[in-house]
Amino acid sequence: MKDLLNSMEDDWKEVSKEEDEKKMMKYAKFSRGLAKKATIVCTGIIVSYTIKRCLSMRTEGRLYFFPAYFPFESMASPLFEFKFIGMMIGTTYYTVTYTAVDTFLAMLILHVCGQLWRLQNELINLNSTTRKEFQMKLNYIVKRHDYLNRINHNKTNFFRFIDKIEDEFNIMLLFQILGCTAQLCMECFQGLMLMAGEAEEMPLIEICFFGFYIFYVLLQLYLYCYVGEQLWSESTEIASAAYECKWYDLSPNDAKTLILIIRRSRSPLRLTAGKFCTLNHELYSSVLKTSMGYLSVLRATIMDKD
Repeated sequence: MKDLLNSMEDDWKEVSKEEDEKKMMKYAKFSRGLAKKATIVCTGIIVSYTIKRCLSMRTEGRLYFFPAYFPFESMASPLFEFKFIGMMIGTTYYTVTYTAVDTFLAMLILHVCGQLWRLQNELINLNSTTRKEFQMKLNYIVKRHDYLNRINHNKTNFFRFIDKIEDEFNIMLLFQILGCTAQLCMECFQGLMLMAGEAEEMPLIEICFFGFYIFYVLLQLYLYCYVGEQLWSESTEIASAAYECKWYDLSPNDAKTLILIIRRSRSPLRLTAGKFCTLNHELYSSVLKTSMGYLSVLRATIMDKD
């Protein structure tokens, strides 16, 4: 992770065009805003759950922040209060850390998208009056692309920027996709049971918690799919950028070099979940369909039993 962050810092230092800086700043501000909004949603979940738990104590007696068992008497004051506050602090820390990982991954991918946009801009402005100038500009683009995809590590070993992100996060993303599918199914099933009157009437604060939680799961899933879609889109747009340059003013040999760039963009960069599936909008809709399919099966099973 240190190498990735150092690379990002170097990329910002090398920005010279105002247009490139604005585009990169746009992605950076979007990442920051995303982190703030995700933190607000997490705070809403914790606050609504805390209020719900405290209100439950009015009718059910003392309850821990989460159901727990201790092999000793722990309901007496002040031991109970210490444990309750400790659980609440631990939950807050875990939730914020959990969200930070999601937004950090989004920041890395969006930074790569900004660098790909810079390459597109350089390709569009590849026009030159001499062959030497053209070769210099093309050489710069190739070096930038190489720098984006490969970073010097310990002066002897190399790793690709995107591959490094993929290796570090692909297993985590796989479990996140599976977990989001199961959570959506179970939470929506619980909601249907409550609306059908198969459970006690849900108080307003519990409805708020339920809504915050479902929204956060959907937001988290969409975040992964959105940045994956952006990465795929920006990498494929390199072919369009090569076509939009004034290649018809170039010599045949120089124009042919652009074919290699267009050919390479037919294999765009991807963010995957466990190497099994590519994160994009199509996957987002597939997960929702799968969750609703499982929900229908559970609902039909319950109705048959009744």
